Amino acid sequence: MQHSRRTKGRRLSGGLQLVPPEQLLSLLVLILGLVFGLRARDASSSNSSSSSSSTVTSHGTANLDLSPPKSAFPSIQEAFVSFAIEFYYLPDFAGTPSSPGTFSDNLLNNIGNISGTKPYVRVGGNSQDLAIYESAQQNATQATFTQNVQGYKDFVSVKIGPSFFDSFKTWEDVKFIYGLNLKNASTSAVGWQSLLDTIPVACKALNDSLLYWEYGNEPDYYHMPKVEWNDDAYVSDWSNGTNAIKDQLSSNCPEMASDNSFGFVGPSLAEPNNLPPMGIFQNGYNKNGSVKIYALHNYMGDCSIQTCNMQANMMNHTAIVQNLNGVANQITPLNNGPLINPTDSATVIPFVLDETNSFLSLIDGPAKFANVFGAALWTVDYMLWAASIGISRMHMQQGTDFGYNSWQPLTTGNANVSVSPPYYGNIAVATMIGNIPRDSPRVVPVSIPNADDMDSAYATYVNGSTLARIAVINLHQHNATGGTAGSARNGRSYTFGFPSGSNVQDGHVVTVQRMMAAGSDVNTSITFDGWSYDYDLADGKPVKVGPTTAETLTVGNGLVTVAVNDSSAAILNFVNP
Repeated sequence: MQHSRRTKGRRLSGGLQLVPPEQLLSLLVLILGLVFGLRARDASSSNSSSSSSSTVTSHGTANLDLSPPKSAFPSIQEAFVSFAIEFYYLPDFAGTPSSPGTFSDNLLNNIGNISGTKPYVRVGGNSQDLAIYESAQQNATQATFTQNVQGYKDFVSVKIGPSFFDSFKTWEDVKFIYGLNLKNASTSAVGWQSLLDTIPVACKALNDSLLYWEYGNEPDYYHMPKVEWNDDAYVSDWSNGTNAIKDQLSSNCPEMASDNSFGFVGPSLAEPNNLPPMGIFQNGYNKNGSVKIYALHNYMGDCSIQTCNMQANMMNHTAIVQNLNGVANQITPLNNGPLINPTDSATVIPFVLDETNSFLSLIDGPAKFANVFGAALWTVDYMLWAASIGISRMHMQQGTDFGYNSWQPLTTGNANVSVSPPYYGNIAVATMIGNIPRDSPRVVPVSIPNADDMDSAYATYVNGSTLARIAVINLHQHNATGGTAGSARNGRSYTFGFPSGSNVQDGHVVTVQRMMAAGSDVNTSITFDGWSYDYDLADGKPVKVGPTTAETLTVGNGLVTVAVNDSSAAILNFVNP
């Protein structure tokens, strides 16, 4: 299914573009929204407090390290900002060769242009472990659903036909993780035959675009018709299936069966306590070294079983730290043993979250909880904290009509095709980390004196000890439409000190990039560094709608100070991107 495209403006010489009349309204809305941003920039570009109608709270000096501390984990992997698309919905995002998902591709290209590598896309999820291949089916996908208590569709059955694999041929330079159905393959003859029939079709369609396979989605949630579903039973079923997958590749795509090419992402657990990682490794989960990436899933919470509040749960650095440190605690016991590649003792298997996002069960949460600017700020803090604790890549989960999407790929009865606020957070994170293949970045948290739960900062070091960027996220809530709406927009002043021997010295000119909107509760007129990625403007390509002159600060007395409005974020650049 494809959404209809709007006619784009014609190009003028020099790269300028005339905006057609039907897009003028969208542009006007953006410009009006930027009035707030311009006022925020005027207040924030000074080292002194802003106007008397608002309050700027000053923090003490946060002193930077000369170089980042050593980490026991592998460094940030290429395509750190990546995505996971629910298996069934891939055609909605990617389209087909005759009607490609250009809008989605533009958004992936934007991030790739910053990061040096286009985002990787994991195709999997709940529908993965229901998918049965039907060679005679004409449609790409066919499914039956029930409505669940979370406000989403629950898949009851999923079938895919040969045309499903056409969707892997539309995005140039994208690497895919392809999710295979372990649950049905382990419990029925139909499921097992489907697995065997899928591999020849999938391998020919994917070819060089395959990163790795994934066999099973969240097996810790399986209710298997066995005497006991435990780590031993899981490893047995996983080994049987992965051996069969390699045999099928050897017969149909032999170049993909070599030790250098063949591999898996896994075990893709949702709650590792149900299938303890140490137990599955001790039972031989990776005895042949075929697991190339260790992956878990994680969400901030579930609004059907907890109270969801924007300030307490989403825009809250302490809540983010507690959530992700719980994930990190799951892998710490594995670091000195099981995560060593058994066929290469010098290689540590990188750890990723190959499915993650904010809150499930959004029907039970506050209106517009995960699809507003506050979610963009959460995205920045969440992904940067993950990078700082050894999580090598983040695949942000997407699906048609999902409440926490970075973008809606097409128009449905529930939502219009659009770029959602979290995408701006994805862009900001990609900018903060920078070009990964070129710069080998490390992200470390910066301790802010007198900070509360709503202050957060990070530093990016590149190529060893060169300080490249500092990100400041002010998570104090300011609303444009309710709550704090109508009140003065307060801010915080943050000062950073640089040690002797640092690449940052007095007189150093610092450029500032800001992620801004009118408040945490809006989902339009959002910009990063004055750029909009709005669908109506240029089909997801960046359009400059803010100031064309860069905002700068100057280091003096070994210090630089930046003011950041409540519910906004800033990145300070010390080297050219």
